[in-house]
Amino acid sequence: MTRLCFLVLTPCISLLLLACSNHKVTSTAVRRYPIEGDVLKMNQGEQTATIKHQEIKGWMGAMTMDYQIPSKTDYGKLHPGDHIKGTVFVQDEEFWVGDIQDEPAKAP
Repeated sequence: MTRLCFLVLTPCISLLLLACSNHKVTSTAVRRYPIEGDVLKMNQGEQTATIKHQEIKGWMGAMTMDYQIPSKTDYGKLHPGDHIKGTVFVQDEEFWVGDIQDEPAKAP
């Protein structure tokens, strides 16, 4: 009887541990940072923009990277060559850009 219980419980325990290990815990706090930079390219299929941005104080240095733009309205405002201001939203390991404002092109 003991062996039968062991054979039945072992797979159940394994599945429970596997389910717990894959569960992604997210905090409810979303941090916000102002971003300013230039849109270099767009990826419509992934709804991302490659942005060359200035330092994002409190989060990261100046660099060029891809950002998810979840809002269709914000994404529709963007074109390669645009200079923008907006907000980077950060929650746990996820980050995205929103609240996008078009900026006048800088004089050469």
